[in-house]
Amino acid sequence: MAFVMASALWPLIWFYAVSFSCGVLMLRIWRSPRPRPLGWFWVAGFVLVLTWGMNLISMAWAAWWGGIAWLLLILVPSLGLRQIQSLLSRQDFQRAYQWALYLRYLHPFDGWWEQSQIIRALILSQRGQLTPGLNLLEKYQDHPSFLARQAIAMDYAMRFDWMGLLAWLRGMAQTPQEPLLLVYYCRALGETGQLSELLQLVLKPETKAQLLRGSDRRQWHLVLLFTAAFCGEIKTVQRLLTGPLRDYAKEIKGFWLAIAHYGAGCVSQGNAILQTLQEDSNKRFRNAVQMRRQHPPRPAQSLLPVDAYPDLARLSRLVRQETQEQLYQSLVGQPSAGQKQISVNSVLVAVNCLVFLGAIAVSSPENPEAMLQGGGFIPNQVLQGEWWRLFTANFIHVGLAHLLMNMATLALLGPFAEKHLGRSRYLLVYLGSGFGATVTLFGLVLLAQGFDYEAFPAWLAYLTTEIRYGYQVWVGASGSIMGMIGAIAVVLWQGWQRFHLEAAGRQFRLICLIIVIQFAVDLSSPNVSFYSHLLGLSWGIALTLLLRRI
Repeated sequence: MAFVMASALWPLIWFYAVSFSCGVLMLRIWRSPRPRPLGWFWVAGFVLVLTWGMNLISMAWAAWWGGIAWLLLILVPSLGLRQIQSLLSRQDFQRAYQWALYLRYLHPFDGWWEQSQIIRALILSQRGQLTPGLNLLEKYQDHPSFLARQAIAMDYAMRFDWMGLLAWLRGMAQTPQEPLLLVYYCRALGETGQLSELLQLVLKPETKAQLLRGSDRRQWHLVLLFTAAFCGEIKTVQRLLTGPLRDYAKEIKGFWLAIAHYGAGCVSQGNAILQTLQEDSNKRFRNAVQMRRQHPPRPAQSLLPVDAYPDLARLSRLVRQETQEQLYQSLVGQPSAGQKQISVNSVLVAVNCLVFLGAIAVSSPENPEAMLQGGGFIPNQVLQGEWWRLFTANFIHVGLAHLLMNMATLALLGPFAEKHLGRSRYLLVYLGSGFGATVTLFGLVLLAQGFDYEAFPAWLAYLTTEIRYGYQVWVGASGSIMGMIGAIAVVLWQGWQRFHLEAAGRQFRLICLIIVIQFAVDLSSPNVSFYSHLLGLSWGIALTLLLRRI
């Protein structure tokens, strides 16, 4: 029955998913600043019309044809464009050229047909053929695609013609509006020694808002790095390279650290770093290092007026706040940087899985629930002296789906909690929440005996159904996991209220929404323990508040 329902439902879900995606894309293009990439608007409109037109024949046809068109004309080109941007940022122009060569057949609009030739000009410049590369790019000075403007900026940068880049960017607008071009503009200001203007620009709230369009903070972090390095703020650069930009390659970190030393007036240290990079790096990066040694930045002290020093202090505070913000940007998958030992969270996931496999091993056709009956929390059995059930129940799961759901949540959110609490405190919160929830639930079951529930109001009778009977069985790690979620809520609340971090406030609202949805599911499903989740959450909050005071 479930399979038949799913096979009948998927065309409907896919139909509306494709329609929603196309509608959102068309709306985003229409609301984007000029010049708009109208090719995407018409492609999304075509897919939408095709999908709804096929729906006149059958829903299955609409799902198949609309889905195929969406995959080929929207998803593949958009993912390919991301790949091209990634390759360009790494200056892997040859592979970017190959991607552009094939993708233009799927999206021959918005200047995509000429993108391969634009990237070819970068290949020529990278090989040292500067004049042919420049001549090729001049043909695309007025090209409508953003890639053309990006390639022109990159070509100026590769030739270290920063004054030319500034003049070209200012010819389009006093301050570039496109985030990536604004990044190049900021670097050009630093390279040409216009540090006062650079500081003033970076400290404007509008600059940060412009660079943070979308969810990628990398461009904002790059601008902070440029500004701090050219101003000679070595500690600020180190804070960025060990914080938000810690994933950058070792060579890039050394490159910008050398620039910071130049800016601070420590020319010998800067030369030593670049010398080491030139000996250890690949050929492509060695060329960049050689150009840097030929054009070293001037010390910031000779370029900055005295009244600019308060701005340097503001820059340092801004980077410190951004480093803190980075800790709260995502709740998912954030192990501690440089962590070499196995995390506590990984051990907890492994223990739960091993216990599940052990339950399968000790079960038999005659007694398939041996582990469940032997280690699950059963209040009547605890009263007979089997106190270990208060602890073991937190590691036993009813079936594979139950285990996978809990372990997926633990694997996704656990690293964030462990990172902010520390290994020992995280373990204490996890175990304490599960054990505390089970003990408290045991007390509630004892208190709930002997009442005349028929006299209770309907809502109260419904809420007490779970705790009326001492022979019921409770199992699962969800009490401990809700304790972990409670700990995350406390960490986010404190980051929001104490340090006024926007990311912490945003994630706090998200975790509260998750909690509300979980309780709504609990109250609507008789097979899910509302009390285990509520008590686990409460214990997690209480333990975290206590431990973060110690």
